[in-house]
Amino acid sequence: MDLDRVRAFVLTAEYLNFTRAADELGVAQPSLSARIRGLEQELGVALFSRSKRQVELTAAGSEFLGHARRLLVSADEAIVATVEAAREHGRERMVVTTLAAGVDELKAGIVMAIHRLAPALAVSLTGVGFAEHCRVLRDRTADAAFLWPPYTPSVTAGLHLEPVREFPRVLALPAAHPLAAAPHVTTADLTGLTQVALVDDVDPTFVASWRLTTDPNISAARPVATVADMLAAVAAGAGCCPVPALLARTATVPGVAFVPLSDAPPATLALAWRQDVGPSRHALLTQVAHAAGL
Repeated sequence: MDLDRVRAFVLTAEYLNFTRAADELGVAQPSLSARIRGLEQELGVALFSRSKRQVELTAAGSEFLGHARRLLVSADEAIVATVEAAREHGRERMVVTTLAAGVDELKAGIVMAIHRLAPALAVSLTGVGFAEHCRVLRDRTADAAFLWPPYTPSVTAGLHLEPVREFPRVLALPAAHPLAAAPHVTTADLTGLTQVALVDDVDPTFVASWRLTTDPNISAARPVATVADMLAAVAAGAGCCPVPALLARTATVPGVAFVPLSDAPPATLALAWRQDVGPSRHALLTQVAHAAGL
């Protein structure tokens, strides 16, 4: 599948405007339209319904959008990993995972701190989904992970969680929602709102701490697996979702507004790793987590 076509589709789907998408890609609009037509021919479906007044995603286009975003992320990760493998061959590697695929200043600073304290260590930062963000530590796919406690004790058994910093919470809402223009909302406002559904196998304690209400109204739309998919669902009008303000900085999506939650407890970001790592690795990660919290 031609990734240029996929990128053209994702941008057009996000803007729902061929002119803006073409400008973003730096191509002429006929070239963009040709890429979209080529992708539709390859898939054998129409991805957009076009009229003189507006552009809308078809049901097939809405379904393909999440897959397309993940495909582009995977392609970018494959390129980075391949280049790093060629450059760092023979060096010990450390894989650090995060729920949001975007890299904010804090996480980038932590990776740079690891480089500074352990220059012989090749470090990579990778995005994961809600169901995997603790599991990757236990199955040793990752060496460290950014987590958002609390969790069910069995989920974090055998893991060390070092608090990094607290962040206020915000509510992600469709930009057209009446509350999107409010200076702030409260947790009481959540009782009347629909929240985006998450996929199965996500730790219920973690989910409850994110939802901030004991009996939320959950959207009937398709459950989402990642932060990017969750915000895309918000943009599409499927519901809202409370998130730590840190994620709002790096996972912005057109059509989503972030409104401060004035009375919500802060969210704690922690750096986690397995308790059975060696003393030198434990000391390194503890030092890095403490430095990031300053």
